[in-house]
Amino acid sequence: MSTDLGQRLEQQPATRADLARQLLARVDRLAPRLGDVSLAAEVQLLKRDLVRGHAMLSARPEDNNFLSIVTLVEAALASLTWKGYTPPVLDALRRAFSAGLHEEEVTFEEYDAIRRHFKTSAIPTGPTIDLASPEPEEDEDGPHA
Repeated sequence: MSTDLGQRLEQQPATRADLARQLLARVDRLAPRLGDVSLAAEVQLLKRDLVRGHAMLSARPEDNNFLSIVTLVEAALASLTWKGYTPPVLDALRRAFSAGLHEEEVTFEEYDAIRRHFKTSAIPTGPTIDLASPEPEEDEDGPHA
């Protein structure tokens, strides 16, 4: 299991395209680990790279929509356990990060298409409420979960 120890001094991405390439490479490292507990370490490294991209993206207003894609992916990753990663999830991540590769500004329409793709692919991007959960029990002390 490699956790990227040999590349601790990775260079910070200088552009949105550099960050997108770095994130795509990180997703490619996830594929051979699907279904294995070692995936968890690689996912943490992907999350780290996402967080590191915030400063560079937020400093450039023209990169706000790609920053929104990054935060959408972060929300999705926060909702998945290592067992929830599948080839379709990795394909959705690749699609999301590929939006940052072109020279033109990432549009809101691109962000929205990625958000809708996550939704139709059943990739959670926020908290959910289970409406089928049992009712809380009550006794003389009040409600209990």
